[in-house]
This record gives sequence, structure tokens and C-alpha cells, in this order.
Amino acid sequence: MRSLFFAALAVAVFLFSCQENPKSVPKMTGLAGDLQDSSIIRIWPKEMDSLLRINPNIPIIDVRPEPEFRSSHIYRSMNCDVSSPYFSKRIMRLSIETPVIVYDVNSSLSLQAAEQMKKLGFKRIYEVAGGLYSWAREGKTLVTGESKIDSSTVLK
Repeated sequence: MRSLFFAALAVAVFLFSCQENPKSVPKMTGLAGDLQDSSIIRIWPKEMDSLLRINPNIPIIDVRPEPEFRSSHIYRSMNCDVSSPYFSKRIMRLSIETPVIVYDVNSSLSLQAAEQMKKLGFKRIYEVAGGLYSWAREGKTLVTGESKIDSSTVLK
């Protein structure tokens, strides 16, 4: 009986000592790992519509140069040129706690802007996948001229 008890105890000690420490579990890598820790979320135009229905006050930022912005942009968006030396200073006029939607013509500049914003501490950045191309492809309306929102006042 004693030998059975000691054998069971030895097996239990062996099993518990072989378990991995939860702190030593490697961090996920690859696409799933990056998305899990990221504050940048790529969305499609239909998802943007849903976001705006839930929170119509989410700032929409077009990160292209101003002449391109005036040629066509999403209604209610503001212009904040990511290639401007003042981009960081201007974008920081928004709260880093507030979700922000960024886009450009094809996602090249908006991904750069989103990365910069993430480094500045923004918690939730929605990047419109495919930019204005995907917006127009889904039949969404674009407007021309100056925005109805004075971005120079909001993003001084």
C-alpha cells in the first residue's frame, strides 16, 4: 500500500513539473498575432457604413495632399496630408482615445498614416481597405471641392 502511495506521488510530481510555465508560452506571430495586438483595423466600405451608423461622430480623415482631396473625397471627411511635416502635430488635435477612420486613394498612404498614428498612441484606427477605389467600386458617393467640415479648425 505504501509503495502504491509513493508511486502515485512520484507520478503526480513528475506530471506537474513537466507542465509549461504560462509565462514562457511564446507570443503568437504571423497574421493572427499581428492582428491580435494591433490598434489598426482594416475595414471595407460596408463596414465603414456600419461603424458610422453606430457612431456617426467618428472622424474620417483623408490623408492625401489637399489638391487630391478637393478633386474627390468621402462626404464628411477632413484632410490631413500624411506627407506634410505637420501631420503628427495636426492629427494629435484629435483624442487618441477616439476611434478614427483613415483613407486615401488605394490604401498606400493611409497605411503609413495609420502606422504613424499608432506610434503616437492612437488606440483604434480604422483603415479603409482599397481606399477610394473600393469606395467607388461599391457605388458609394464621392464629393468634390472643399469639405463641409473646416479641417483647419479641427486639425489646426
